[in-house]
Order: sequence, then structure tokens, then C-alpha cells
Amino acid sequence: MSGKTVLYDLVIIGGGINGAGIARDAAERGLSVCLLERSDFGAGTSAHSTRLIHGGLRYLEHFEFGLVRESLREREVLLRIAPHLVAPTAFAIPIYRGGPYNFTKVRLGLLLYDTLAVGRSLPSHQALSRSKFLRLEPEIDPTGLEGGFLYYDCQINYPERLCVENILSAARAGARIENHAEVTAFLREGGQVSGVRARHRLTGQEETVRSRFVVNAAGPWLDAVCDLLDRPAPRKLGGTKGSHLVVRQREGLPNAPVYTPARADGRPFFILPWREFMLIGTTDIPFDGDLDTLVADEQEIEYLIREANALLPRARLQRDDILYTFAGVRPLPPGDSDAGKRTRRHFLYDHEREDGIFGLVSIIGGKLTTYRSLAEETVGIVFRKLGRAAPPSATHTLPLYGGEIETTFQEYIAHQAETASQRYGIAPSTARHLISLYGSRHEDVLARAEHSPELKDPITPDLPDIGAQAAYGAERELVRTLEDFLLRRTGIGMGADCGLSAAPACARLLARHLSWDEKRIERELDEYRKVAARRRLCRD
Repeated sequence: MSGKTVLYDLVIIGGGINGAGIARDAAERGLSVCLLERSDFGAGTSAHSTRLIHGGLRYLEHFEFGLVRESLREREVLLRIAPHLVAPTAFAIPIYRGGPYNFTKVRLGLLLYDTLAVGRSLPSHQALSRSKFLRLEPEIDPTGLEGGFLYYDCQINYPERLCVENILSAARAGARIENHAEVTAFLREGGQVSGVRARHRLTGQEETVRSRFVVNAAGPWLDAVCDLLDRPAPRKLGGTKGSHLVVRQREGLPNAPVYTPARADGRPFFILPWREFMLIGTTDIPFDGDLDTLVADEQEIEYLIREANALLPRARLQRDDILYTFAGVRPLPPGDSDAGKRTRRHFLYDHEREDGIFGLVSIIGGKLTTYRSLAEETVGIVFRKLGRAAPPSATHTLPLYGGEIETTFQEYIAHQAETASQRYGIAPSTARHLISLYGSRHEDVLARAEHSPELKDPITPDLPDIGAQAAYGAERELVRTLEDFLLRRTGIGMGADCGLSAAPACARLLARHLSWDEKRIERELDEYRKVAARRRLCRD
């Protein structure tokens, strides 16, 4: 961490998607910014979602029309500024006789959904007869099936990359960005917050960071950060836990994403093709436990398997079919005892108005899809609090760090994959993989191999990832640990074995660029094995 004494306009606590988006918007509008993240960017809630960029069809049931309109607008924005990460996808909704969803209700909801999506680029929904639905999804339980619908939203294979690219965009605009830097105290001058104390967790170094304003974007850790104010305060969050299962694609599972109410309790339930796997989720239960050791519990696992088998009786999923699980906590406001009914809207808690503490705002709630509009609103408030006129935000039109793509992504990847394959002598599948991860920055990755040809080699024979990614991650993407690289820069850690077979090779590649000695390499491997063991339910 820097030893310079700098007075920043804005310190942001938290490098999840909301903090990353705020840093980008603020820096691009001319504020001096420092972002501090206690772990790694997107390591909390942002990396543990159902991996959708969506309008929130179910929010219509709770009459949250404004949230749906905002989400649909932001879905279109992300298709423009991050076309390599966000992809349109057709979702199937089965309608069962006597179920909580009926044809009329869903048809009206989808008509409204399409209407609220002003300027949309995605097709309108389609109604399907029983026979057509079964041709589309032959593995669906046919008992009582009346038909269904197709509607369109978006998937994002790598939400971690969306977070990282906002971080890199912020850094390019002049923001100072620090991961593994934990805020340990607020600086106070009377009733004014004037900065923070921070400790770099990898080195133990401590630093005072002074600022004119602070935004607490710590997600589920928001209340813990507020506790550093050292004064009694009511809890601001009523977090809910969402868990997911990852299994291999196999006979008996759907061809396309399926969205349906769970039979046990009516919760929204998804089964999604994702990369080469199937993603099953999610749960939505109140949570106030230890955020640092979060795992899917046995009750959630049983619930998700039971619901998947009820919808897809030929799948016959069992616990041993689970490759791994992941779980996150939604930083929602307190509310309805039914966790699924708590709003996904965001709220800006103004400590000056509520607590008489000047210079601090806390972010409550929000969702992956609407992070950019939340950031734009937050930065507007910061300018007002600083007594400055706010220049307009341009984040709705400026591409993200890897999103500088002028054609359709399909055209771009077809042309660029062939070009990169020929120029750098790599397999076309490797080129396509790099473009899907890094977008327009894939050549920056490959440039690392021009003078080190061995960096063009696959990290392991069964992976499309190459050694140049480790060099690029260490030099340009703020990789500081093996876990950072495996889980949040490349997705290697989301493979069938959680990246364990590739971890030793990755650790040694990173060591070359981060000056790790043998002791540090072993420590990194040991720490990553612990992380993987929790996700893999401690199987050998």
C-alpha cells in the first residue's frame, strides 16, 4: 500500500460489484478515488449468484414495477458495454395443472415484462402447447403439464469478470485500488468521518487513508463495518442465503434453462446449463451466521436435489452427483419473515440524516443486474455532499475494460479467434476461450507469450487456459493469491475438480511473476485446498 499522504475525494469500502461500479463511475466523473477490499474483488455475494442478468420476472408478483423496469433497462446496457460476458438466453417456464402459476397469470406477467423492456433487443415471449413444450424439454415431468412459455433474459458465465472489469476500468480512470486491504477503523473529526485505517492482510502493513467522503459498500459485511463507528446502531441488513449445486450435464436434465416455482414452497427455482455443467438453485433463507465460512448446508442440498428430481424425474440426481456447491448472502434490508418476499431494491443509508455522522453513506441491497444504476445514483449523492456540480455519468455507453467490441459478439469471436489462432499459434478453442473471458483484451493476454513462447502452452492438458493468463493476472489484474487467480480471474476453480489438479502449475506460474518462494507456494496451495474442500463438501 502506498505510503503517500493523499486526501481522496472518496474512499469506497468493499470491492464487490456495487463498490466496483461506484469506483468506476466516480473515477470517470473526475473524483479522486481509493477502493479498499478486505478479500478479493467479487469474492462475496457477487460471485455466488445464479449467474443471471435479468429483469426479475418474479418481482412483478410483488408489484415492484419500477425495479423490473430499471433491471430491464440495465440488462440492455450490459449487453452493450460487456457483450463478451452477457449473453441472451431463452428460458422455459412449465405450467402445471393446479400449480401456483397458471397460463393466464404468466401470460399477463410476460406481456407486462415485454412492455416494461423499453428499447429491448431480445425477442418477445412465446406461448407453447403441451406437445411443443415437451418437444423443447422432453425430460420435464409430463404429469399435469398443460404447456408453458419461452421468455428471454441473459446469463453471465463469469460475474467475477464483470466485477474485475469494473475495477480495471476504475483504475484506468485513475482510481487507486487495493484488494486484501481490510478497513479496521474510521477516522473521525468531531461528527465528520474523514477517512479510514486499513491493514493489508497479506503483509500486515497498516495505513491511514484520508478522504472527504466514505461509501460503505461492504455487502453482507455492511453492519460489521458500521460497528467500527463505535456507537450503538440498529442492524441495517436482513440477509438471506442462496445456495447452488453444480452437476455434470447428463441424461434427464433440460436442454435450456428452466424456471419454475419449487413444489415444496413456491420459491423461484432454476435449472440452468452453465459452461459444461448444470447449475441448480437457489435457496432463499434468513442468515446471520459466519460469512467467512459460508457453505450450502445439508438441508439446502436435500431441498435442491428433491426439487430437481420432482421436475426432472429421469435425472435421478443423488448427493454423489454433486461436483461442488457455492453459497452467498444477499445484503437485503430487514423485512418480511418470508425471505423470498424481501425487496431486491437498493437503499442508500445516509448516516448524516439518520445518525448525525457526516461524510458516510452505506449501500443496502441491490442486485447484480442493477449495479451500474446504483453506482450512478450513489456518485451523484457524493457530488452533492461534497458541494460540487456532478458531471453526467457516461457508464451506460462507455464499454467496460474488455467490452470494446463494435460488431456482434458472435461476429467478433468468429473473426478474432481465427486471427489469434493463426498469429499466436494457439488452438482455436483456446482463442475462443480467451475472448470469452477477456473480450477485447485477449490480445493483451497473448502478448505476454510473444517473448516467452512457453506461456502459450495449456496450464494442464485438459484446460483451454494458458500460462500467459497467470502473467497477465499478476501484472495487470491485481492477482495477489492463488485463489484470486483460480476463482475470480479465470474460472479454472469452477471446473469439475474446483481447479485442484491445475492449482500446483498455476501456483508456480504466479510465483514467477509475484516473487513467491517455495514456502509461499506451499502456503497458497494449502489455503486453496481448504477453500476447495468446503465447496466440494469435503470429499477426497
